[in-house]
Amino acid sequence: MKSRLTGVLIGQIIGIIIVCMISSFIALISFGGIAGVTMASSSEKIFQYVAPLSCPDGTMKYEEYTASYNRPGETNFYVECVAADGSTTDITMQSIGYSLLGFYLACFLPLCIPGGLVAIIIPLFFLRGGKRREPPTASAIETL
Repeated sequence: MKSRLTGVLIGQIIGIIIVCMISSFIALISFGGIAGVTMASSSEKIFQYVAPLSCPDGTMKYEEYTASYNRPGETNFYVECVAADGSTTDITMQSIGYSLLGFYLACFLPLCIPGGLVAIIIPLFFLRGGKRREPPTASAIETL
């Protein structure tokens, strides 16, 4: 019974590793498109969600500008953290990093958590099925 339990535990661990590897691959493929479209369409709202992480001691200031050498020009953004004393710090890259991490987790966790639960539950059926089998009796061996 111990070896059967050990095999089930190893099967669960291997199953969780496989599910998490597949989930991370799918999340890496899909989160860039989702994050890019969302950040391009409503970047100020996205940066307001991650403002407590990138600017914990101040307030976030979002600025959008158009650089136009010829028409129609490029629209870009700039995110600053304004401290209580009035000093400003550029937090554009930090805000982008935190928002990309959030989008990655939003794509990864819905795949990995249910898959991990399935990887834990399925090997238990093999353990339960082993209890029903009975060893052959001596009378069955004698008839051969």
